[in-house]
Amino acid sequence: MLAQRIGKQLLGTVVAVLGGWLAAVVFLELDAIVQLLQQPHYIVPDALIVGPITATWFASYFVAPVWLFLLVPLYLFVPPSSVLWRWHVCTICGVIAGLVIVGCVFRGIPGVGSLSVESWPFFVMAAITGGVTCLIGALTRERFNQRI
Repeated sequence: MLAQRIGKQLLGTVVAVLGGWLAAVVFLELDAIVQLLQQPHYIVPDALIVGPITATWFASYFVAPVWLFLLVPLYLFVPPSSVLWRWHVCTICGVIAGLVIVGCVFRGIPGVGSLSVESWPFFVMAAITGGVTCLIGALTRERFNQRI
Protein backbone atom coordinates (compact mmCIF):
# COMPACT_ATOMS: atom_id res chain seq x y z
CA MET A 1 0.00 0.00 0.00
CA LEU A 2 2.76 2.44 0.96
CA ALA A 3 4.82 1.41 -2.07
CA GLN A 4 1.87 2.15 -4.38
CA ARG A 5 1.38 5.56 -2.80
CA ILE A 6 5.08 6.44 -3.15
CA GLY A 7 5.04 5.15 -6.72
CA LYS A 8 2.06 7.39 -7.49
CA GLN A 9 3.84 10.37 -5.95
CA LEU A 10 6.97 9.63 -8.00
CA LEU A 11 4.79 9.51 -11.09
CA GLY A 12 3.56 12.98 -10.13
CA THR A 13 7.12 14.26 -10.02
CA VAL A 14 7.83 12.77 -13.44
CA VAL A 15 4.72 14.44 -14.89
CA ALA A 16 5.82 17.78 -13.42
CA VAL A 17 9.39 17.46 -14.74
CA LEU A 18 8.25 16.44 -18.21
CA GLY A 19 5.87 19.40 -18.27
CA GLY A 20 8.66 21.79 -17.36
CA TRP A 21 10.98 20.21 -19.89
CA LEU A 22 8.31 20.49 -22.60
CA ALA A 23 7.87 24.18 -21.76
CA ALA A 24 11.62 24.67 -22.24
CA VAL A 25 11.48 22.93 -25.63
CA VAL A 26 8.58 25.16 -26.71
CA PHE A 27 10.56 28.22 -25.58
CA LEU A 28 13.60 27.07 -27.57
CA GLU A 29 11.50 26.44 -30.68
CA LEU A 30 9.89 29.87 -30.44
CA ASP A 31 13.31 31.46 -29.93
CA ALA A 32 14.66 29.64 -33.00
CA ILE A 33 11.66 30.76 -35.09
CA VAL A 34 12.07 34.37 -34.01
CA GLN A 35 15.78 34.29 -34.83
CA LEU A 36 15.05 32.67 -38.19
CA LEU A 37 12.50 35.37 -39.02
CA GLN A 38 14.79 38.19 -37.89
CA GLN A 39 17.93 36.93 -39.61
CA PRO A 40 16.97 34.45 -42.36
CA HIS A 41 20.40 34.74 -43.99
CA TYR A 42 22.25 33.95 -40.74
CA ILE A 43 20.41 30.96 -39.28
CA VAL A 44 19.80 27.78 -41.22
CA PRO A 45 16.33 26.17 -41.01
CA ASP A 46 17.94 23.11 -39.39
CA ALA A 47 18.24 25.28 -36.29
CA LEU A 48 14.55 24.59 -35.69
CA ILE A 49 15.41 20.95 -35.05
CA VAL A 50 19.08 20.57 -34.17
CA GLY A 51 19.41 23.52 -31.74
CA PRO A 52 16.43 22.70 -29.50
CA ILE A 53 17.23 18.98 -29.46
CA THR A 54 20.83 19.69 -28.47
CA ALA A 55 19.78 22.19 -25.80
CA THR A 56 17.16 19.76 -24.50
CA TRP A 57 19.81 17.05 -24.21
CA PHE A 58 22.10 19.36 -22.23
CA ALA A 59 19.16 20.47 -20.08
CA SER A 60 18.91 16.89 -18.84
CA TYR A 61 22.14 17.47 -16.93
CA PHE A 62 20.27 20.13 -14.94
CA VAL A 63 16.82 18.57 -14.83
CA ALA A 64 17.74 15.06 -13.63
CA PRO A 65 19.67 16.10 -10.49
CA VAL A 66 17.10 18.77 -9.59
CA TRP A 67 14.33 16.21 -9.98
CA LEU A 68 16.15 13.62 -7.89
CA PHE A 69 17.51 15.83 -5.12
CA LEU A 70 14.86 18.56 -4.87
CA LEU A 71 11.52 17.63 -6.36
CA VAL A 72 11.28 14.02 -5.18
CA PRO A 73 12.09 14.88 -1.53
CA LEU A 74 9.68 17.83 -1.65
CA TYR A 75 6.92 15.63 -3.01
CA LEU A 76 7.52 12.88 -0.45
CA PHE A 77 8.25 14.88 2.70
CA VAL A 78 6.47 18.25 2.49
CA PRO A 79 2.87 17.82 3.66
CA PRO A 80 0.14 18.69 1.14
CA SER A 81 -1.22 21.36 3.48
CA SER A 82 2.08 23.31 3.36
CA VAL A 83 2.10 26.83 1.96
CA LEU A 84 4.81 25.67 -0.47
CA TRP A 85 2.18 23.73 -2.43
CA ARG A 86 0.10 26.80 -3.25
CA TRP A 87 0.52 27.18 -6.99
CA HIS A 88 1.70 30.80 -6.94
CA VAL A 89 4.25 30.22 -4.16
CA CYS A 90 5.53 27.01 -5.75
CA THR A 91 5.84 28.65 -9.19
CA ILE A 92 7.84 31.57 -7.83
CA CYS A 93 10.09 29.15 -5.91
CA GLY A 94 10.63 27.16 -9.12
CA VAL A 95 11.58 30.26 -11.11
CA ILE A 96 14.01 31.38 -8.42
CA ALA A 97 15.47 27.87 -8.10
CA GLY A 98 16.02 27.67 -11.87
CA LEU A 99 17.75 31.05 -11.92
CA VAL A 100 19.93 30.25 -8.90
CA ILE A 101 20.99 26.85 -10.25
CA VAL A 102 21.98 28.23 -13.67
CA GLY A 103 23.64 31.23 -12.01
CA CYS A 104 25.72 28.89 -9.87
CA VAL A 105 26.69 26.75 -12.86
CA PHE A 106 27.63 29.78 -14.98
CA ARG A 107 29.11 31.53 -11.93
CA GLY A 108 27.43 34.85 -12.46
CA ILE A 109 24.69 36.93 -13.99
CA PRO A 110 24.61 37.86 -17.69
CA GLY A 111 26.09 41.29 -18.32
CA VAL A 112 27.78 41.41 -14.92
CA GLY A 113 31.45 40.54 -14.74
CA SER A 114 32.77 38.11 -17.30
CA LEU A 115 29.45 36.43 -18.16
CA SER A 116 28.29 37.36 -21.66
CA VAL A 117 24.88 38.90 -22.34
CA GLU A 118 24.29 36.10 -24.86
CA SER A 119 23.75 33.70 -21.95
CA TRP A 120 20.36 35.26 -21.08
CA PRO A 121 18.40 32.59 -22.99
CA PHE A 122 19.81 29.93 -20.66
CA PHE A 123 18.55 31.88 -17.67
CA VAL A 124 15.13 32.37 -19.27
CA MET A 125 14.95 28.67 -20.13
CA ALA A 126 15.89 27.73 -16.55
CA ALA A 127 13.27 30.10 -15.12
CA ILE A 128 10.58 28.72 -17.43
CA THR A 129 11.52 25.12 -16.72
CA GLY A 130 11.60 25.63 -12.95
CA GLY A 131 8.41 27.68 -12.88
CA VAL A 132 6.37 25.34 -15.06
CA THR A 133 7.68 22.26 -13.27
CA CYS A 134 6.63 23.65 -9.90
CA LEU A 135 3.31 24.93 -11.26
CA ILE A 136 2.42 21.50 -12.63
CA GLY A 137 3.68 19.85 -9.45
CA ALA A 138 1.51 22.12 -7.30
CA LEU A 139 -1.58 21.77 -9.48
CA THR A 140 -1.35 17.97 -9.67
CA ARG A 141 -0.16 17.40 -6.10
CA GLU A 142 -3.57 16.33 -4.80
CA ARG A 143 -4.10 14.02 -7.78
CA PHE A 144 -0.90 12.10 -7.10
CA ASN A 145 -1.15 12.20 -3.30
CA GLN A 146 -4.51 10.50 -2.89
CA ARG A 147 -4.74 7.46 -0.67
CA ILE A 148 -4.87 4.20 -2.56
